[in-house]
Amino acid sequence: MAEETESQDASMNQRSAAKRKFLWRVRQKWKLLGLFEIDRDHEFYGFTCMLKEGLTSAVQVSIDNPHMGILSDPDFGAVLTQIHKGFEMRTFAGPVFAKFRSMLGMSEKEYQQSLSSEGFYLQFISNSKSKANFFLTNDKRIFLKTQEKREIEFLLSNLRSYIQHMEKYPHSLLVKFLGVHSIKIARGRKKYFIIMQSVFYPDERIVARYDIKGCQVSRWTEPAPEGSNVIVVLKDLNFEGNTISLGKDPSYSASDHNSLHLCRTRRMPVLALQ
Repeated sequence: MAEETESQDASMNQRSAAKRKFLWRVRQKWKLLGLFEIDRDHEFYGFTCMLKEGLTSAVQVSIDNPHMGILSDPDFGAVLTQIHKGFEMRTFAGPVFAKFRSMLGMSEKEYQQSLSSEGFYLQFISNSKSKANFFLTNDKRIFLKTQEKREIEFLLSNLRSYIQHMEKYPHSLLVKFLGVHSIKIARGRKKYFIIMQSVFYPDERIVARYDIKGCQVSRWTEPAPEGSNVIVVLKDLNFEGNTISLGKDPSYSASDHNSLHLCRTRRMPVLALQ
């Protein structure tokens, strides 16, 4: 009997060791791809837990109170403040973004599920010169990025124009903004962040990534060595001499209008080139 118990214990230990080894390999692979799992030992674990809790509550409001009818001025200026244990979260123009998500074919339940899944958020390591933090939901469908207050104000001031443009050109290549929020942690400074539809989903289809801003100053990044698994987000000068073929699909006929819209707002999207 004792021998049988020892044999079972040894078998369980082997399975446990194999599982730890597997998870270690997965984490190492993610690190190569510029992604870090935000587990309990990560510096942003507490912060991302607050994001999950706050965003779950914020989306629940739009689930319980679906917007009906045409968007109005109060919708664009709406600010929802929710108090949680240890932090406060604000949601800006919630009805507008809820309707836009619906236009994209994303239900509020589906959106909430991605933001609040039990899986850890992922930290995306960027070569951006800004001090922004980048996060991905565990399913990699939604991208979160911290922003400066002035950038948030700029986006919200152009939100009506952005929504009108996206309604007119639903197949636009512009970034799909899904929400704008702020979070104020007790004894900490307020942080603003935007939520976007991830261009990295599903990531198997992407062979190159470019951050295109429409200028040449400091817009070169050293590419990863050939054969390397490290993800490098390239910039404008890296793209010089290349072209994008969109084919004759009328769905992409709005590209010229996208350019005009960007010139008017002086805002450029992140493009993921396949």
